Amino acid sequence: MRMMNKSLRYGFVLSLIFILLFSTVAFAEIEVEGDGYFTVVDEDGNLIFQTDMKVHKGDWYINENNKKYTIIKTNGDQAIAKYEGTVDLTPEDDNLSSALSQPEVLLSEKEAKKEIMIYNTHSDESYVPNSGTHSEAGNGDIYKVADEFAAALKNKGVKVIASNAKHDPHDGGAYERSRRTAKKLTQKGPDALFDIHRDGVPDPSQYLTKINGKKVSQVRLVVGRQNPNMKVNDKFAKQLKSVTDNKYPGLIKGIFYAKGKYNQDLSPRAMLLEFGTHVVSQQDSESAATLFANSVNQLLYGEDAQQTQGEDAGDAGQSRGAWTSLLIIIAVVLVGIAGFLFINEDGWDGVVNRIKHFFGDEFVNYFGFKKEDDEENK
Repeated sequence: MRMMNKSLRYGFVLSLIFILLFSTVAFAEIEVEGDGYFTVVDEDGNLIFQTDMKVHKGDWYINENNKKYTIIKTNGDQAIAKYEGTVDLTPEDDNLSSALSQPEVLLSEKEAKKEIMIYNTHSDESYVPNSGTHSEAGNGDIYKVADEFAAALKNKGVKVIASNAKHDPHDGGAYERSRRTAKKLTQKGPDALFDIHRDGVPDPSQYLTKINGKKVSQVRLVVGRQNPNMKVNDKFAKQLKSVTDNKYPGLIKGIFYAKGKYNQDLSPRAMLLEFGTHVVSQQDSESAATLFANSVNQLLYGEDAQQTQGEDAGDAGQSRGAWTSLLIIIAVVLVGIAGFLFINEDGWDGVVNRIKHFFGDEFVNYFGFKKEDDEENK
């Protein structure tokens, strides 16, 4: 009986530990309830960013200008962050082009499958200007943004599988449910895995910008800092921002390093993307998705650079072709002249004499020169 009670106690303790661990994971990836959101300020009270994700002490943020802030205190839906300095997104590289050639980021032709997977953990996320609501269970506008992202990649020749799996309800267990989808997608060994979201802050100006004169929503990248493979995902996020900053300055709002994993332990190139917030239009977010797809394509496959090199090679080839054509024309003309002279001068001896005569008296006289003997005879 005593042994049974001891076993029951051990079983209870183990069960309690399991429940606590599971609850911690679920809580780490939960968002603020209802219409709530977090406001993060620096130590002087200046606004750093807002998010509907739960903010924890120890989280950090790299803003649009690559300034890093670490959360040092939370109080309700407010958080204070300490400025840590400016982050070099590519510290091991002298320039962007060398950053793009890093083997762990830019895939070689043998490695690259040109295959990217997309899914949506929060199936209900919608845009109020389009749907009149921020949430549509199982049929959120966010799927259309994901479709636009996929279409832009497909236009670049990338094979895309966009899962339409539903993971409702929108709660702390959503990432556990979407993990099954993410696992299934990563079994195919894709080059990258993207979880498409939108934020839930009520101020549209927090996410709107203009790129090349066109209004678009900004994009926020989220990296799970409890992921054991976080270093490689962190590098992927920074490279994505670096490339996008170069192509479309201002499109990336920042990178949020949040408590949780967000299924990013399944792939070194797994990333959570937030396209705008619920009070911007779906069209603005779709425009952002198209631009961001161009950055993804360049980073993973380097095709913009290759296209430029191809155009340069094409120009060089056209130049060589033009010179070749010119030489052929000159050769044809010379052969024609030689044939004409051969016929009219009764053989090659006559041709030779005619050429000598031309480059003698006729050539000199043509340019107005006179031989010294002629001058003396006058």
